[in-house]
Amino acid sequence: MSGDPYAVILDQARASVAAGRNPDWSVLEARLRAVQSAERDPAAEGRALQQLKALASVQRARARLAPETSSATAPAPVRRPALLRDRPTITGTMDVRRERDGDRFVLRWDLRPDVLRWEARVAERVGARGQYEAREERDLPGDATELEVPLADVALRVHLIGRGRGGKLVRRAVMSSLTRESWGERWQRRASAA
Repeated sequence: MSGDPYAVILDQARASVAAGRNPDWSVLEARLRAVQSAERDPAAEGRALQQLKALASVQRARARLAPETSSATAPAPVRRPALLRDRPTITGTMDVRRERDGDRFVLRWDLRPDVLRWEARVAERVGARGQYEAREERDLPGDATELEVPLADVALRVHLIGRGRGGKLVRRAVMSSLTRESWGERWQRRASAA
């Protein structure tokens, strides 16, 4: 069948369709009609033309299903991943409130007669996935009920530890992911082990 001139033209058309190209169907049809053979067979020519029409319909169907690659199509917008941001959280055995007093950010708690002194440890974290690094420590008297927090754009963690007789831990609270932006957001409460 390789000597069949109709088969050669149809094989070329099939190869073009399989490669994803869009052949010029009118040129292929003209080539089929122009085939000169010793014994002209109108039935063979008709079958070849039918096969060419079938190939053309297959190619059109593939083109409809294929994604558009037109240069006029606007590129899809670049989706940037949402910034990783933690919600402010509180953990501990005491209640701590946040207040804003002008430009001051203040943590407040109730007076505890069993606390003789308070330790306040402030740590900061530059990246959303980094570790908190110690920034400062303060000792407060037992009758203290507030702590001004030096907020910035980096996340802060504040450990508030109330110590009783003999340095025993009596009360504690840990506030994490505190920033100027998140100060007014609702705190996520986490269970405390103690």
